[in-house]
Amino acid sequence: MKYDLKPITEPILQDALIRDFCQKHQLTEADVVNNLGLFLAQKENDAICPNCKGKSCKLDPIGMQTKLIYGSKVELVYFPCPKIEVLDKSHLEMLFFPNQERLENQKVIINDSRDLALKSIMNFQDHYQKGNFTKGIFLHGAFGTGKTFLMLQLAKKLTKKNVNVLMVYYPDLVRFIKSSIATGELEKTVNKLKYAEVLILDDIGGESNSAFIRDEVFGPILQFRLESNLPLCMTSNYDFDLLKEHFMETKDEINKMKSDRLIERMRYMMNQIKLEDKNYRV
Repeated sequence: MKYDLKPITEPILQDALIRDFCQKHQLTEADVVNNLGLFLAQKENDAICPNCKGKSCKLDPIGMQTKLIYGSKVELVYFPCPKIEVLDKSHLEMLFFPNQERLENQKVIINDSRDLALKSIMNFQDHYQKGNFTKGIFLHGAFGTGKTFLMLQLAKKLTKKNVNVLMVYYPDLVRFIKSSIATGELEKTVNKLKYAEVLILDDIGGESNSAFIRDEVFGPILQFRLESNLPLCMTSNYDFDLLKEHFMETKDEINKMKSDRLIERMRYMMNQIKLEDKNYRV
């Protein structure tokens, strides 16, 4: 049975830039439908960018523009906007935190068991320089010991130095991504995490893992930030060895190799710090 694709493709091809792109590369209606999320994202951005004066960017990531390219497949690539002048003045953006107010109102607890974690935070804060490789922090430990709160303190210290920080609760990010695979939100969200000046992922290992999330979302974000000297920090209940098991969807050699590859990059990008303290949530 042959389906009429025009109701899907016609709204997208009303964008003159997209229409010219498709004509240039001889793309069919089926090609547009098969890459629907990319075309929708570009159409949305094309509607915003021409009227922007560079003073109030409305795209994600802020200060970046997009364009479609075609090699062996259609891709959406990001590049710095030449008009951008002013970035978000708050410097700190937090995504998918349900109890953000409670988290921000906690008090800093200082004791011997937190000494290494606090020293690591101070060291990162003191040595971070944009564009240079700065090894991040992988803070792991039991539930309720204050890992998320300590990372929030690091984020706040960095923002006082005009560093832009994106802090994301990872399990809810994964749920959002799974629900947005067929829309332009997936590509926008992944690129937001790729390009953040400093990225903090909270509660890695708390998500329901899948090969798609590991290979098409988490892995590419990790690789992009590694190659771009963009620092990464994480919290987890698991250490690297337990995360290696978590990332293996099955125990076959291919999944083991893919999991090993992720962990080796994480070891290179972050110092593993264990937070041994009591549960402050009880």
